[in-house]
Amino acid sequence: MEFLQFATDVGFPIAAACVGMYFVFLTIKFLLDSVLEKIKSLIGIIKQLDKRVTAMSEDIVKIDVLMTETLDMPIEKEKVARFNNPQEKRID
Repeated sequence: MEFLQFATDVGFPIAAACVGMYFVFLTIKFLLDSVLEKIKSLIGIIKQLDKRVTAMSEDIVKIDVLMTETLDMPIEKEKVARFNNPQEKRID
């Protein structure tokens, strides 16, 4: 009954437009909530991949140092310094 009273007070076209706007609002809210869930899952995946890349980078430096020592080659001190000092992160 409240909708009929509202429709008689302001007119049916205005009341129908208000109802239509409400449904558009609900649709947009539903879509944005689903997008937000997908973004959160992607952020989790990216964080896990970043951890794996960091671990692989450290392993590569270890292997590089072992191979250079085994082959009696000069050790690149920059790589070892970056590996030993986590505060010296690569910018590139």
